[in-house]
Amino acid sequence: MNNKLLVAIVAIIAVIVVVGGLGYHYNLFGTQPKYNTITFASSATPSSIDPAVAFDTNSVFFDDQIYQTLVGYNTTTFNGQTVGSIAPAPGLATHWTIASNGSVTFYLRQNVTFSNGDPMNASAVAFSLNRVITMDQGPAFHVAQFLNSSGIHVLGPYTVMLVPSAPYPWFLNLFQLWVTGIVDPSYINAHGGVVKDTVNTYMSTHALGTGPYELQSYGSQQITMVVNPHYWGPRPNITQIVYSVVNQASTQQTLLQKGSVNVALNIPLDQMGNLKNYTNVKVKSGPTSSEYYIGLDENVTPFNNLSVRKAVEYAVNASVITAHSTFGYGTTIYSGMAPTIEDYKPYFNMYKQNLTLAKQYLAQNKTYAHGFNTAFYYTANDPIGSDIATILQQQLAAVGINITLNPVASSTFNDQVGLGTYPMFYEGWVNLLATPDDGLRPLFNSANLGIYGNYNYFNNSTVSHDLVNAGKEYNTTQRDANYTQAQLILAQQAVEVPLFNLQNVIPMTTNVHGLLVYPTFDIFVAQATLS
Repeated sequence: MNNKLLVAIVAIIAVIVVVGGLGYHYNLFGTQPKYNTITFASSATPSSIDPAVAFDTNSVFFDDQIYQTLVGYNTTTFNGQTVGSIAPAPGLATHWTIASNGSVTFYLRQNVTFSNGDPMNASAVAFSLNRVITMDQGPAFHVAQFLNSSGIHVLGPYTVMLVPSAPYPWFLNLFQLWVTGIVDPSYINAHGGVVKDTVNTYMSTHALGTGPYELQSYGSQQITMVVNPHYWGPRPNITQIVYSVVNQASTQQTLLQKGSVNVALNIPLDQMGNLKNYTNVKVKSGPTSSEYYIGLDENVTPFNNLSVRKAVEYAVNASVITAHSTFGYGTTIYSGMAPTIEDYKPYFNMYKQNLTLAKQYLAQNKTYAHGFNTAFYYTANDPIGSDIATILQQQLAAVGINITLNPVASSTFNDQVGLGTYPMFYEGWVNLLATPDDGLRPLFNSANLGIYGNYNYFNNSTVSHDLVNAGKEYNTTQRDANYTQAQLILAQQAVEVPLFNLQNVIPMTTNVHGLLVYPTFDIFVAQATLS
């Protein structure tokens, strides 16, 4: 071999090594590899892909692929199909022990690295959780109310004990949430570090974790992830994920029909029937821990009157509203939380539609004996909200309650609904932890009045006492008793009109297999395959 040829070969190898170190793999001719690519269409760019900051589903989608938590999610069966469940499963921790005081000792997987090759260990776990607490951004409240820095103990290279700062029966479940995703201390410290009460802007658009994928490129209209070459688990069948911003739901539907995208995340439920007619599209759905309801603001007239609230309960037929507004993806509920949650008690079923009783309750106050006028608020351009509004208007008119329909832009609605200015409104609560504490306390505890979650401005000392105490109670018998009494009082006080539990629905092309639907709305692409 002559010297010139040898130099040329060495130069080519050097280029391959240098470029490969950046996370891309080229062949000798400088061409990119072929990927098995899945494309998602979503309506918006994520607000931040930093797990300590992410608070919207668009952002959490990236955290699910790139970062991992100590505890994972399990699976279950729904309508004969395998779907995700909230039951704990091993994640970065292979197993754990729970002490009588609620503290959890986690035993970590060994020989796990971040996508740059840095080791994942107990120190990284402690750093990540302390980071969430120190930064104290939106999603931190899930963790910070039950864990502080003094409760984080590194017992060994791969052992961490977490001690709750307050009794909480579901402490383990907190470490399933994306916000507790484990980050690389070296990478964070090299790019802005951790500053108290401050967002790390670099990490909003950059990421590095232990998950099956790593960030390849980030743009305002398209974000790409590729397989993490250092991933500790099985290599995914899907080796590239393309996330495309497609603002219009109608465009998403067209692209899905053509097969130009594999999964569309923002097609309204009223369009799912059309998708089922496409031979190359299937619609997967699964249960959630959501609760959607008609709010009755007790902060304003006339809903500060119990008889009026009971009149509304008897005038409304929630089953009819559910059947017509959820397009087959809703289940009527009879409590202030979803039936998929422990301690669900259907006490609101005491209110079967009865127009005679509704008029009798109105007649108990001369001011409302012949009905009254009020306003109903809901998010504009939401087919579910629009259907609910139309049906509710008809049902209440039968007893003389005349409502003016007020569709409001989503940003305005979200800002205003907790301020006590909407006498009636349509709202929902997605209980990510799927616990009765997360399902009831934010919505009905008097400490949460208004913008803190209790949009009904319901103030009852017994209910607040029961909810706060139940959320600390390890004794299941006593906890059940507290939640039972609280739900009974909520029904007796006609605090709201519960409507339905809504399924998580994801349309996709038929060549996508094994992409599970989770009640938490998480999506884990590494589980899926493409044919």
